[in-house]
Amino acid sequence: MVGIIAIGKPASARQIPDLPINPQQIQQMLRDSTQAGIILDRIRASGLSPDEIRAQLRAAGLPSGILDAYLLQADSLGAPAPSTDIIDAMQVLGIGDFAPEDSLILAGDTVALRIHRDSVRLDSILALEREPKELQLFGLDVFRQPTTLFQPPPSAAVSGSYVLGTGDELVLFLTGDVERANQLTVTGTGFVVVPSVGRIPVAGLSMDQTRALLRSRLANSFSGIRTGTTQFDISVARVRMISVRVAGEVYRPGTYTMAATASPLSAIYEAAGLTELANFRNITIRRGTELVGRYDLYDYLLTGTVTTEVALQSGDVVFVPIAGPRVKLAGEVKRPAVYEMLAGETIADLINMAGGLTATAHMGNATIARILPPAQRTAPGVDRTVVTVSLQDVLTDPSRTTQLLDGDSLTIFRISNRSQRAVSIAGSVWQPGSYQLTPNMRLWELIQAAGGLKPETFTGRIQIRRMRPDSTRYMVGVVFPSDGSPPLDNPPLLELDEVTLFSKTDFRPDRTVSIFGEVHAPGEFEFADSLTLRDVVLFAGGITDEGYLLYAEVSRVLKDPVGGGDSLATTFRVDLDSTYVFDPTAYVRRPVGANVATDFVLEPFDQVFIRRQRGLERPQNVVVTGEVAFPGHYTLTSKDTRLSELLDLAGGLTPQAYANGIRYFRAQDGAGRISVDLPNVLLDPAHRDNIAMAMGDSIHIPRYVPTVRVEGAVLSPASVTFVPNAKTSYYVDAAGGFTRLADKGRTFVQQANGLIQPKGNRPEPGAIVVVPEKDPDQQRTNVPVLIAAIAQALTALTTVVILLERVFRSP
Repeated sequence: MVGIIAIGKPASARQIPDLPINPQQIQQMLRDSTQAGIILDRIRASGLSPDEIRAQLRAAGLPSGILDAYLLQADSLGAPAPSTDIIDAMQVLGIGDFAPEDSLILAGDTVALRIHRDSVRLDSILALEREPKELQLFGLDVFRQPTTLFQPPPSAAVSGSYVLGTGDELVLFLTGDVERANQLTVTGTGFVVVPSVGRIPVAGLSMDQTRALLRSRLANSFSGIRTGTTQFDISVARVRMISVRVAGEVYRPGTYTMAATASPLSAIYEAAGLTELANFRNITIRRGTELVGRYDLYDYLLTGTVTTEVALQSGDVVFVPIAGPRVKLAGEVKRPAVYEMLAGETIADLINMAGGLTATAHMGNATIARILPPAQRTAPGVDRTVVTVSLQDVLTDPSRTTQLLDGDSLTIFRISNRSQRAVSIAGSVWQPGSYQLTPNMRLWELIQAAGGLKPETFTGRIQIRRMRPDSTRYMVGVVFPSDGSPPLDNPPLLELDEVTLFSKTDFRPDRTVSIFGEVHAPGEFEFADSLTLRDVVLFAGGITDEGYLLYAEVSRVLKDPVGGGDSLATTFRVDLDSTYVFDPTAYVRRPVGANVATDFVLEPFDQVFIRRQRGLERPQNVVVTGEVAFPGHYTLTSKDTRLSELLDLAGGLTPQAYANGIRYFRAQDGAGRISVDLPNVLLDPAHRDNIAMAMGDSIHIPRYVPTVRVEGAVLSPASVTFVPNAKTSYYVDAAGGFTRLADKGRTFVQQANGLIQPKGNRPEPGAIVVVPEKDPDQQRTNVPVLIAAIAQALTALTTVVILLERVFRSP
């Protein structure tokens, strides 16, 4: 409920229309993101160009265009608020080390600001993306979310209290003896003109008053109005637009044009919502110098009703002052948050704002962390204190409440998890859990209450974990009869005893069997007594069409290794037969054992191997494309089918084929492109390059290519027309020559068939000449420094030689 105290001119109550604001206004709200401005500033300060940013993001495995919404913006208008992905991208660029100072900047040094920095930080990039969320300022998110619920359209229906003004468009209906519909617009002088009636002043009148005035005036012109044979109705077809100013703690203060039916809430939404420093409890509406109303947003936020609402007029000012005292409420309440308090509101009022206490709230002492008022800060550095209050007292006796101060943080604690008069049971019973401890209750009674023992219960020791008065625990062990009958030792239970029963399966190690080879789902399966080979084959989805059906191999761990030798396992051959083909429609054309297979019982950790049928291979295909008579897919008829044979199957090369340009790719084992001397293979089938084909090979025979491509560190990479016997240098010169960074000594030629050759070889048609760049990290020789060092060394050497000569010449 939005509570309004009408001051000055009275205003009638009406409902807030549940209608949205338009998309342009939503976009306007999004443009105010200070977070987007922080991101934009960081990108500009980095000095990276857009291409460099995209390259670094691509190298890190992120979408290269993730920051384009910022790179293309002149300012933060239109840039989206940062998401987790955008924060990650900033971290990759090394400019995303955000700190709390990057939060939305708040002016001043008020207590509300300190509360905000300590607990809210709703828009802090650090808080949103990197840290757990703290308590929020109650109600702030309501005005942050894009919505159109508070923006009534100009064609909205109005109540009888709606006051007409210049620009309102009315529709008058006459029915009965007279059938007529007239559209009436309230003129600048406040009149409407009704045909056959004349001018009627309506500005400043409510709809109910206007309807009564029209009845009186129409009755003078239409007798049927008096006799009841003519009826009339008046409605608003389109309300006028008014200009309202919004000031104070809103994100976009200014003047806004809206429908005359708009409420102060509509004006707040038009201004993009409240800031963190906004006052939620005392929003004022002024008309000139006159105060005509106040809003307490908590009435609306907490109860959803409007008691009295001021009808806005053109020129009105909706003012949101600075926040009043705020208190943080944490712990066992239904809606922990930071709340704004009015003078005289108590702890009980604060708890009611938070929706009340939870069922687990401790009704004893609660604590208030308080910032001492300046007058009470007597010791240097001691600026805070803790106040303990009895929650039971302040809720039952208002006179014993403790006054709340600005900046207080009230914490309501949770009750203990300790249950009164309870015992618990866990493990091998049908209904484990906590149970009431009845007078003289014994262990067997608790077991019966929990549904009794399971058949697999281990009765050798049942544990009772018991608490001493000092809260230390000790163990009591009980042995039950192995048949699960009531025990002779049936100790009484004490409060908070914890009973644990074990299952025999808890001590059983995990035992498995494995199956490998030609089955549909090889793997490891849980062992069970009497598990057979046939069972494991069923678990594995059956034997594939390539499976060998004469026998399977089973390896088994040695039970009694002889003399500590090197033997690890023993192997069995187990006969198979057609009964191991579980699909009756299976297409089986392979040797199958006679129907003599027995159910071979497996032991733990056995490993079963189903071998592949000897010599059985699925068809293997290769692809031939380009300049052959019959391009397409071909099946290899033998494992040693050669390249020349395959080309013969494809009808041989066409007259346009360029044999030296063959492109041979092998997918098997990641071999990639293979260099082949096809002209010599076609001349001599015994040539070394007439290799055997493999499944997945791809061969392309291109047309003749009359150019040589030059790439790398040349001034103008291009394709150069082939010149017979021309050297590598000719093609480099034709491409503009080497660049300053060219590594001339590492220039190489990739011939059309994929063969890599050093630069001394002559390129063939379709070849590529590649000039690498020098390694930028490689240390370059500083020639002037080197010459100076050599000269200095020679000078020193000459001096030494002269001195030696003098020494030897002296007598």
